[in-house]
Amino acid sequence: MITPNPKFILSLSELKRHPGEKIDVDLLFPLNERIGIDIIGCEIGSEFSILGRVEAVSTGALLTVEIEADATGECVRCLDPIRLEIFTTVQELFHFEPPADLEEDDDLPLLVSDDQIDILAPIVDAICLDLPLAPHCSESCLGLCPECGERLTDGAHTHEAIDPRWSALGNLLDFRKKE
Repeated sequence: MITPNPKFILSLSELKRHPGEKIDVDLLFPLNERIGIDIIGCEIGSEFSILGRVEAVSTGALLTVEIEADATGECVRCLDPIRLEIFTTVQELFHFEPPADLEEDDDLPLLVSDDQIDILAPIVDAICLDLPLAPHCSESCLGLCPECGERLTDGAHTHEAIDPRWSALGNLLDFRKKE
């Protein structure tokens, strides 16, 4: 659960609820909480950039921003650390009042509250959806050896595996060497 962050709250007092009015958004700050999934995410202290605008429309405020951040994690194949640059876009409508045609099972839409909008939830959603579920360091990463756990490279790693069903034949070789 992400805790509220005042850096993600934008004041709409300049919009005055007149359609066509807009406010530019240009934020750059270090994160004070991790955003992501277990294996990869934007870590605490990493730089986070939000650039775009908020426009007044007849039913609310339309947020359109581009997000730039760095995500770190580990490769699911070889467990090496990886770093990804995240570039994603968020476009979300914040309603002045809940829509009248809202069904019982519908989620409550994002609302403007006290001429402010909290853009944290749509930004977290956009970042999490942009992150890979199974990140890897490269497409050609072979992962780790299931026998010994060493990192596999371009075919240079082998083990002499003897099928246990044929192990009795190895005893015959040992017998011949003794003679």
